[in-house]
Amino acid sequence: MAILHAGVLVLIAITATAAVAQPAGQRTPPRMIQPGQQAPVGTAVLRGVVVAADTGAPIRRAQVRASAPGAQETRTTLTDEQGRFELRELSGGRYTITASKGGFITLQYGQRRPSEPGTPVDLAAGQTIEKLVVGLPRGSVITGRIVDEFGEPLTGAQVRVLRYGYAAGARRLLPAGQSDRTDDQGTFRVFGLPPGEYVVSATLNEDRALFRPRAGGADDEATTGYAPTYFPGTTNAGDAQRVTVGLGQEVSGIGFGLSLMPLAKVSGRVVGLAGLELAGMVMAMPDDMVRQAMSPPRGAAVNADGTFELRGLAPGRYTLAVGARGRRGGGDEPTGRASITVSGVDLSGITIALAPPAVVRGVVVTDTGAVGLRSGQVRVSFTPAQPAGADAFRNRGGGINGDFTFELAGITEPGYLRVTPPAGWFLKAILRDGQNLTDEPLALEPGAQINGVRVVLTQTASGVSGSVRDDRGAAVLDATVVVFPDDESQWVFQSRFIRTARPDTSGRFEITGLPAGDDYRVVALQGLEDGQATDPVFLASLREQSQRLSLTEGEAKSLDLRLRQ
Repeated sequence: MAILHAGVLVLIAITATAAVAQPAGQRTPPRMIQPGQQAPVGTAVLRGVVVAADTGAPIRRAQVRASAPGAQETRTTLTDEQGRFELRELSGGRYTITASKGGFITLQYGQRRPSEPGTPVDLAAGQTIEKLVVGLPRGSVITGRIVDEFGEPLTGAQVRVLRYGYAAGARRLLPAGQSDRTDDQGTFRVFGLPPGEYVVSATLNEDRALFRPRAGGADDEATTGYAPTYFPGTTNAGDAQRVTVGLGQEVSGIGFGLSLMPLAKVSGRVVGLAGLELAGMVMAMPDDMVRQAMSPPRGAAVNADGTFELRGLAPGRYTLAVGARGRRGGGDEPTGRASITVSGVDLSGITIALAPPAVVRGVVVTDTGAVGLRSGQVRVSFTPAQPAGADAFRNRGGGINGDFTFELAGITEPGYLRVTPPAGWFLKAILRDGQNLTDEPLALEPGAQINGVRVVLTQTASGVSGSVRDDRGAAVLDATVVVFPDDESQWVFQSRFIRTARPDTSGRFEITGLPAGDDYRVVALQGLEDGQATDPVFLASLREQSQRLSLTEGEAKSLDLRLRQ
């Protein structure tokens, strides 16, 4: 069952028993795969049932997803008529199980609070874990009506609900639940929401803008359109009134009108390199993540002489991005960017200079020189150092070549090299000409060619494991362990030194692959939102309540932590 207590979603009747082939937590070490060999088929099994939390009735055709980031494995299935699910041929790993169904709140197994991770399931090779029970509460609903400046219903307006959460290292307004479009009466209904506070927003595509009539009765160009508007009728998200919904509650009467705004025209020229054809597109991407979710980017073709003209841009900050088609290929085509602020007045004379992007090339090796993994198991990518706006979650890269070499093209801003190895492998260092690039942002000049990068992987890992207990000494499952460095300069987006973990069904947590160091801090607490541990302000608040932790190279330290109250 599920109840709401002091704003906390509590799930009850979530159990698990296991037919154990190996003790939980003792997974088989990764098998050494030679080039050309096929990866072994997993031998573990997960079984369970998805039920309605209020009645206990089985939920048919619910989607169940089991993912193990360390094993780079994700599997999905649907429940049968009795709400049962089974996932077979799984590799050993620590799995997160997520269940979803329209009209219900999507939850992870063991999740007790909105925006907080669930309880991982530690699955050994050959092990069968069954009788997993996930109770899904019925979702909350927000309904209302959107009108125009005359109070008439607006048909086809897109309505989104947003809630504050953590993304890319900061607290932001993020889309929540499914969006909806208003019907012929201007009404909308957004369902399947967890209990909490929301901001309701609405917008109408610019193709529904108002046009200035020209002589002869023809329309000239769009000059006015509807701004993205937030309940109760403001264009500033910071002034929006929050809508609070309880568990399974339907909140109605959320009605407001969209605000008219002036739309601007932006024109300019793309200047490129000698011998380069300028055919391409200029895209105007909102720098605000909320506006990105509410409105698609606007685009315009680049003319043969390099000129361009974008129409119908609402007020706000944008990144103009252009890519050109030349004689090059494979992701190294010159690109250009420019930042603009639109305030309802036409902008002209914008210049976007094309420049060749930087390229990074290298090879993945092991610290012992032994061949112990397949190239298809490793991913190397480049991610921006300052994620914001249009670049918030953009990265370049992916799989590496069969000979373990890689090439990252199209790099246009400072950022970090990031590596995703398979289970049992960890990043030891990223080196070039004796310089350690592992945790240093690269600021590359346009057209720079960086060769000879060596990504070194190892099977020797430092880490911590243990349990979390309350004041009475009882094991706590719904807690989060946070490990972070004392050095504030390492509190950056996607830092290797910041890690979180939840105790599994046996009450044990595990964090592996931490860089060795003597200036860590560790703390266990409840109510941690997903992504909150990447917020520097929040980490600063944990300093006094945390305990110090040091790790030598390859050390596996065991801790018994007390829950921070």
